[in-house]
Amino acid sequence: MKKLALLIGVSEYDYDLNPLPGALKDVDAVQRVLQHPDMGGFSPNNIEVLKNPQIPSMGMEIEKIFSNCQKHDLVLLYFSGHGIKDDIGNLYLASSQTCKHPNGQLITSSTVAANFVHNIMDKSPSRRQVIILDCCFSGAFARGMTVKNDGDIDIKNQLGGEGRAVLTSSTSTQYSFEEQASNHSIYTRYLVEGIENGKADKNGDGVISVDELHEYTRTRMQEVAPSCKPEIYAFKEGYKIQLAKARLAQQLSSAIVQNQINFGELKLGRTLQEKNAENSQLQVDYLPNFLEFFESFIQNLIIRLTNCFFINNSANNSLDNSEFELQILEIIREASEADFVFILKNDNQDNCFVKSQSNLSENIDKNAYLNILNTIIFPIISQESVFNPSHHGTYQIHEYAKGSANAFVVIPLKIPPNAEIMVICGLPHNSHLLGNAYGRILSSFYQSCQTFFEPAFVEAAIIDALKKDFQFVSESLYERRFKLFCERLQKMVVYFEPVICIEANDFFISGWEALARDTQTLTAPVDLFEAAELWGSRFKVELDQYFLRVAAKSYKKARKSKQRRLSDVVPLSVNVYPESLVKTAYFETVRDILREHIISPRNLILEISEKSELPSRYNGIRLENPLAFFKSKLLEYVHKFNIRFAIDDFGVGYASVSRLAGLNPCHVKIDREILHHQSSDLIIRFVHQIVKDKNLYPPNVIVEGVDEHTPINLSELKKIGVTYVQGHIVGKPQPEVYRLSQEKYMELKKMISGE
Repeated sequence: MKKLALLIGVSEYDYDLNPLPGALKDVDAVQRVLQHPDMGGFSPNNIEVLKNPQIPSMGMEIEKIFSNCQKHDLVLLYFSGHGIKDDIGNLYLASSQTCKHPNGQLITSSTVAANFVHNIMDKSPSRRQVIILDCCFSGAFARGMTVKNDGDIDIKNQLGGEGRAVLTSSTSTQYSFEEQASNHSIYTRYLVEGIENGKADKNGDGVISVDELHEYTRTRMQEVAPSCKPEIYAFKEGYKIQLAKARLAQQLSSAIVQNQINFGELKLGRTLQEKNAENSQLQVDYLPNFLEFFESFIQNLIIRLTNCFFINNSANNSLDNSEFELQILEIIREASEADFVFILKNDNQDNCFVKSQSNLSENIDKNAYLNILNTIIFPIISQESVFNPSHHGTYQIHEYAKGSANAFVVIPLKIPPNAEIMVICGLPHNSHLLGNAYGRILSSFYQSCQTFFEPAFVEAAIIDALKKDFQFVSESLYERRFKLFCERLQKMVVYFEPVICIEANDFFISGWEALARDTQTLTAPVDLFEAAELWGSRFKVELDQYFLRVAAKSYKKARKSKQRRLSDVVPLSVNVYPESLVKTAYFETVRDILREHIISPRNLILEISEKSELPSRYNGIRLENPLAFFKSKLLEYVHKFNIRFAIDDFGVGYASVSRLAGLNPCHVKIDREILHHQSSDLIIRFVHQIVKDKNLYPPNVIVEGVDEHTPINLSELKKIGVTYVQGHIVGKPQPEVYRLSQEKYMELKKMISGE
């Protein structure tokens, strides 16, 4: 007779669902009390934990725990994450892959349906089943649920009542209440509390039954969130299933430590940046990162790619696809110390064929290899195993002689229906490369080579992929990525896009926005922005500092030939991440360019992107009111430098009315996406009203992205009160600033007048 538990927490979602960072902490808390010998009494070996599982493994593990048990075992399933209800009231447990069809309908195969869980529970040998759902609409789980009755013996004295019980954080029509200030959801917080302090034992018999735990949690939630109504649904004697032992007050008091150190007042060291400023070395050693073992392999790939890149460029070689593929696969084979590498492709008829292959290493018997592939390797390759989203590949060890063996690795590249996989044959069986990171490194290397081929871009793509998948990378990989980022920054230039005023009859260019451009493609360097957002504060500040310096210097140079009259000198808007504005380094950069008279304060407007959230921490301390703190930082710029701020991209990202009203900017830019809304005129009028209410001076509201395809024209914009517009209809970004030509002036005049 055992106690079995499966704990599932989903905190990250790929599509439209909001992240739930507390879900994983909920799982940890429940695991802690369940495996405590004086509380849940579950053996740690009998508790399975799934954090952010993919769909196949999530459903499989639920089926396993309810199948691999005996009649008298207690089986507990706990889920913390998003619950979704369809139009007819069915509940679905969301995974990180959950998504919708273009028409808005839920793709149910990207979830675990409550009906699926019902069926698994019905087939389970266990007669003691407890489900705890901390998700929206969780009360809908009980629809259509039944419980078996085989007249088996009653063992109430050992595990409590026989049956099934479902505890839910909300009814079938409620959203779950999430407490923002806590590390856990409020429901799980009180579930854990009731077991941990023993107060859920209402009748004082020393054990906590399902109904007692529910009653304690419900009562505590009513004190802080009266609108939230947790429910219990039980069948047969499911109410009386015993979940935990009650810790007595005497037991709790025994936990008081009586032999502790009196530390007194402590003060931690300064930041790494401060120490570096004094040429001092940080005297700490970081815990090793598992990716350190792959650093030399990545370096090996890039060195070989660099050699190919240099040779091809020097000889002006123009490679066809087959030659290019051969080079890439040869690099992979040699760096992996493998015998052979090939790409297997699946066509629309579900037939497989070899798309490309490397050379075989020397002294390899082709026929023997083909036999191994056909009889041993290919039979184990299935879409289910290869495209398991929990892994970046599979491998098989083949022993071809006593004491001699090689590894065959299969790595997914493209998902079905037009699937592609990479097969690496003949790695040493004891190779340190046989790990999940190896698959991710090779898939990103191969795919990025198809797009970039330039070694620096490929190396950056590999490190970015590791960061996305594993969250943390080794220190040297992080520093290498920062160096690549800084080198990439040097290839960025600034173009200028005009903003025109259409209020007066004699309309004019009222300002310019500095836009980053790649020197080769003359398009926005999207890879830089994506890297900054992936890697965080240090990258964002470096990007914003560099961009501000280049923009200001480029504008000064451009003005010399075109803005000789005082009336021609108009403000320049420069984009900046909110996080950079609270950093001392960016503040000092602004101070320096103003002191050096590169640009005057009255001609500098810093545009705060609404696509990024406001900083929630400062110097490692969580901010109680991020908006108030951020505004105080902006006021420092205003008081010290007399510069102005604009909100950019209003209507997308983290834009909100409270953020707009709270910051009171002198300029607001409405994102082009708003123009494609049916009620765009109402939104534009609303924004005008919001920003006028608390400003002594009329702020400038600028509509961005106006072009020939915009559903609302210049004449209509002017009628609803728009004074400033920006977009290709006015002028495309150019490396120089200019005056409107007579031809352009007359063209715009006709558009504004509605002719």
